[in-house]
Order: sequence, then C-alpha cells, then structure tokens
Amino acid sequence: MKIIKTKLLLFCFISSLIACSSDDPEEIITEEPEEVVIETQKITLNTEDYKHQFIGGGVSIGLFLGHHYSMNEIAQDKAIQQIAKDCNMKYLQDYIQIYPSDDPPYFDRRANYVKAAKRYRPEIQFSLVGNKFPDDLIIDQIVDGETLQVLNTDDPEIYNRLANWFFELFKGFHDRGVSTEILNVVNEPDLDRKFRKYHYGLNGDTKEAVARIFKYAVPKFKEMLNDPTINTTNMPVPLIMGPSTISPNGCLDYMRFFKSEHPDVWDQIDILATHQYENGANPQLFRLIANESEGKPIYQSETHALKGDALELVSVDRPLEAALSLSNLFGTAVRNGVSSWWYFENNYPNEFHPGGLIHVPWGASEPVPYKHYYAFKQLTSTQPDSSHVIGYETDYNPSSETTVFRKMGQDTLFVHFSNYSPDEKEVSIFANNLKISGYSITTTDKENNGVLITSEEFQSAMDSLTFSAGKYSVNTLKISIVNE
Repeated sequence: MKIIKTKLLLFCFISSLIACSSDDPEEIITEEPEEVVIETQKITLNTEDYKHQFIGGGVSIGLFLGHHYSMNEIAQDKAIQQIAKDCNMKYLQDYIQIYPSDDPPYFDRRANYVKAAKRYRPEIQFSLVGNKFPDDLIIDQIVDGETLQVLNTDDPEIYNRLANWFFELFKGFHDRGVSTEILNVVNEPDLDRKFRKYHYGLNGDTKEAVARIFKYAVPKFKEMLNDPTINTTNMPVPLIMGPSTISPNGCLDYMRFFKSEHPDVWDQIDILATHQYENGANPQLFRLIANESEGKPIYQSETHALKGDALELVSVDRPLEAALSLSNLFGTAVRNGVSSWWYFENNYPNEFHPGGLIHVPWGASEPVPYKHYYAFKQLTSTQPDSSHVIGYETDYNPSSETTVFRKMGQDTLFVHFSNYSPDEKEVSIFANNLKISGYSITTTDKENNGVLITSEEFQSAMDSLTFSAGKYSVNTLKISIVNE
C-alpha cells in the first residue's frame, strides 16, 4: 500500500475560538496534518495464461445509411476510414426486409458501403440478419385488439419460402460483389414485448417458432446453396449465428431449450450470439454461456452504450458516461468468453446518441466521432487481430475494470483499465516472471479522446510499473516485456 500525506490547513479566525487561542486575535490556528490514504491496486498479469481469442469488433449498418450518402465523397471516405480502417473492424452487419428485385438501388447502396469498407480492410466479413420478413411471408394477427405482423406459420410452405428469401438476399449482395459470411437467423426473440413474442408465428409460442426456423428453413437454405443447379454463382454456405437474444440470460434460456427439445437445432448453430441491452453487466451469465457452449464461439452481436451496464455514475456528462458504459459492457463480455463484440450502428444523425459510433447529420460536411467511439476504438483495435485474452490476479475485485490481451508468443501486452470512480486510482502492474521494458498509455476521459498521454522506455527493465488512472477514464496500456 502506498501512503500519500497531504496537509490540510484549516483556517479559522481567533475571534470565533477565543477560549482556546493565543493572545493575538489575528493569529491563524493550524491543525496537525491528516493522512489521506490511497491504496495502490496491484494487478499481476499471468502472461502465459492464454484464454479464448478476441477476433475483433463489428458494427451494424442498418439505419441512417442515407445520411452517410448525403455527404460529399470526401466526407463519405472519411467516415468509412473511421469505421473500417481506424477501428480495425472485422464485421459489418445489415438488417433487410425486402427482395433485391423490390428496390435494386437500395441494395446497390448497401453493397457499395461494404465494398468501400473492404477497400481499407479486405478481411471484413458481412453478416445478414434474417428476422425482418418481407410482406409476402407475413400476415396480420390481432392480439388483444392490437394488429401485429407475424410470420405466416399457417402456410405449409412457409419455411421453404423463408429459405428462398434467405437465398435471394445473399444473391442480391453476391451479384453486387459482396459475399455474405454469416446468416444471423433471428433477432432478440426473448424481448418481452407483444410484437416480438408473436413475430415468429405459432401464436406466440416463441421458442418453438424460432426453433422451427433453424430446424426447417436453415437446412433448406443450405440445401439450395449446395445444389449447383440452383446456386449457379457458387455462393458459399455461411456460418449460422443465433439466437441473438436481447440479454445473456435469454441466450442461456434458448441454448438450454434447443439442447433439450431440439438437438438438431443446436447442431445447426455455428456461432452463439447474445446482446447486452438487459443484464449485460452480469459476468456470471457470460461464464455460464461459455461453460455450456460446447466449444462454439460466442459473439456479442449487437448492443450500445447506456443500456445494460452496472454503472451508477454521478456528475458525469452523457458523452463520457457513454464511453464508460461501453467499456463496462465490453469488459464484462470479453473477459468472460466473448470472441467478437459488435456495436449497434455505424452512425447516427443526433448531436449525441449512444446508438451510433459517429455523428452524421443529413448533408454533414464531415463525420464526427462521438466520445464513446474512442473507447470502442481503444478496446477493439489496439491489440493485434486474434489476440488472446489472458488471465491476471488482483487484490481488488474490479468487475469489468481490467481486460488484458496478448498475441501468442509476442512480447507486448495490452491492458485496458477503466476507472469508473470519481477518484484517481494508483495501479501497479506486474508481468508475472517477466520484466517490463517500456509502456505507453492512451486515454479517453473528460478532456481526452483517445489521446496518447504517456510513452516511456526504461533504461533498465523493471519488475513493475505504476500509473495513475484519472477519475472516470478509459485507459489502454501497451506494455513491452522481456525475459531477464
């Protein structure tokens, strides 16, 4: 423990304390200095304790893409760089409700966005969400006097028709030069709202209705892709992702239902996915998902800041609160088994909105990152692609404060440490049996947006380093290690 002594001078006039003062009425009384104790939080990095790999970040492009195209070409290119290049983006995701023949220019614009991103990052993969059914697959159903649009499960051919729609969606992008690597089959089936409960048909028996889409429509879709007389352009079979629940406890619920009632549905799923809008800050739920995943990778496939976190911040403005909220959600998920972490939207038109990463009003002269964009960039993009989460020990239970990465065998550690408190924190980092030869710190806080604030190379390698994490800050440390 490190003790910092600060003299606190308490001034009082002698006139108010005449009974205990000296004879001089102008004399100021000083009390003995009090001690203010700041504990140094110790974190010991277990540098060879490689856990799951973090593949990278992702973002949806489903909303406000017209706002992107309302900018001039230079500004559009800048926005693409901010999202794809600067953030080291791994996935883009879209939500579409129509057939390509319904509006070809619409598909053109969306495909062109993906292609523009791939010019900066060719390895970007594309995900399509299959939950917004086109008009020919839905019917109106009146529930408690409310008219809802639901999948027409009374149609005996509905799952074949649904598979055909999946095929047409994929072909629409393939014909425009964009391959689709993931089919995200459903979206937030556990949302406790009437319109979602009935959305998948079967009169609101949501779990069974969702299971039947995986059970019948997905295999038929794969069958079409594997038939060269149908798939004449040789589109590849995508990975199947689900159930993309609104919360991790919903994900557990659906996982267990599939395993017990529909093992063939469980077998269809290649990537387990959840969101964090509800109960997103509960690490135990993510540990349970990981423990019951049977080796399937786990993605957080859509969320945004200021939803589902566990923070109770005071005197923090909304932009900074969003950055801290994003860090809290990211740390909870990724430390406990999530391999890819996706944000809700690429851009929003509002002056401030936690749903998007950058601010793009209609006809903007240039895109402007929100403050939480910098937290997203630090957390998802500082460490190399496919770095491993590594273990650590600490004398303090930090919840989601600390997440550590190391690319296997490389001599650099990446420590993300967020201070959610109104007080500065002293943090000492030890690299297990290795020495530290230098480090840098990038910070997002009230004054800084992803700013490199410290960079130092030691003349002699050290056993540890100690730094001060300012109040309400997201800090990313790049630490060089050596064997000595």
